[in-house]
Amino acid sequence: MLYKSILLLALFVGTIYCNIVLPYPYPLYKQCDSRWANNVIMNETICDVGCLMSSISMSIAGRELSINGQLSTPATLNAWLKSNNGYTDGDLLIENAIPNISPVIQWVGSYEHSDFTIQDIQDMLDQQIVVILNVNNGGHFVLAIGYDETNDTIYVNDPGFNKQSYTYEDAVGYRIFKIMS
Repeated sequence: MLYKSILLLALFVGTIYCNIVLPYPYPLYKQCDSRWANNVIMNETICDVGCLMSSISMSIAGRELSINGQLSTPATLNAWLKSNNGYTDGDLLIENAIPNISPVIQWVGSYEHSDFTIQDIQDMLDQQIVVILNVNNGGHFVLAIGYDETNDTIYVNDPGFNKQSYTYEDAVGYRIFKIMS
């Protein structure tokens, strides 16, 4: 009986204090997926350094945009970026190359954590603006897919780790795109 009471209490508390909002569905691509993990960016592989590119690929695929007639995946986006001067020699993605994929994609910019409040992030997600979080002290990128209205949790598609959320404070910066589809 005690076990049932604790379970019911946990369900009740979870229902009251958790209000998850997922404004738009995006596929989850893992950068170390065997279909593209060993594809080379410039010097390193997608598995090694492809978190930002994989996050962008998820956002493009979620809007059902194609890349050269193919579904956006880390493999197809990487191939397109390599053919269209989308990387520096140091494997860094050149974000303002992404709008060349389609006229409906707009590169908004790269921002610091302090440039946006949690409410700003929630508002952008509600407007279906693509928000990519820079987390792990600047060493990793993830696609924001939703948030919890009751706290500072941001739900993500994480291409590198098995994490479903980060807090607002975990983000050290943002990459912002608009996709008008």
